[in-house]
Amino acid sequence: VTIPFALWGQRGWANAEVVGETHYAKNLRALFGSRLKASGSEIEVVAQLLPEPTNQHDRNAVGVWSGSRQLGYLPREEAARYFVVLSSLVARGWIPQVSARLWGSEWSDYDDEPAAFSASVRLDLAEPHMLIPANMPPDGSCRMLPTGAAIQVTGEEKHLDDLPPYLRPEGECWVHVSLHEIVEHLARSTREIVEVRIDGARVGQLTPKMSSEVLPAIRHLGGTGEVAGARAVVKGNRIKTEVVLYVARAHDLPDRWLNDPSHMTAQTEVAIREDLTE
Repeated sequence: VTIPFALWGQRGWANAEVVGETHYAKNLRALFGSRLKASGSEIEVVAQLLPEPTNQHDRNAVGVWSGSRQLGYLPREEAARYFVVLSSLVARGWIPQVSARLWGSEWSDYDDEPAAFSASVRLDLAEPHMLIPANMPPDGSCRMLPTGAAIQVTGEEKHLDDLPPYLRPEGECWVHVSLHEIVEHLARSTREIVEVRIDGARVGQLTPKMSSEVLPAIRHLGGTGEVAGARAVVKGNRIKTEVVLYVARAHDLPDRWLNDPSHMTAQTEVAIREDLTE
């Protein structure tokens, strides 16, 4: 049994090079179909990254596929960096996948000559240490909010004792967080803000302005007894640590997320983290 897993850290732009596309021109051409133009066309597909430990040319080879069609390979030096984490996923039955952008062009200088075709592939691929989260999703009934633009968490300096478990030699890592509405008591008034927790421990909060962008989603889930989960990056060291939330604002939530209770649950991520930490 194999289950697709969208690697974390995808930011919406494809910047990782793929090599060897000329050997798979037929496969690439088939993906473009009728959308290919002489001036050049670009399409987006989902690509799977499959390690090839028995490859006779490179034991760290990582093939790039789109379904049943191979598109190329990660460059040799890059494959060596990614091989271990990708292999650990595949060994457990998870298929790592990312968004890929394909550029292609087809032309013919003369009507009686076969058309010439060229293509290139680039991947939306984060650094190896940023492909999977460092912790499990929140306990209980958790529903993940869609990923969005960065929101800086404030007040981390008051919770430095709870953040060292998530500090990494690379300086950053992805984590699951949970978001909670709390009432903050001021001298003459109160206000509702969003508290950010990692594994149940408070690590900061959002400013009132940023809280207002997220609170409607938290309240929406609260009405069905669910906890709002989200993705965040922990970065820094033991004397200066930051938490940055990556979450969609309430007004950007798609209808499919609002209407489908099963969409964006954390169950797949729970299974992955359990597998990788056994």
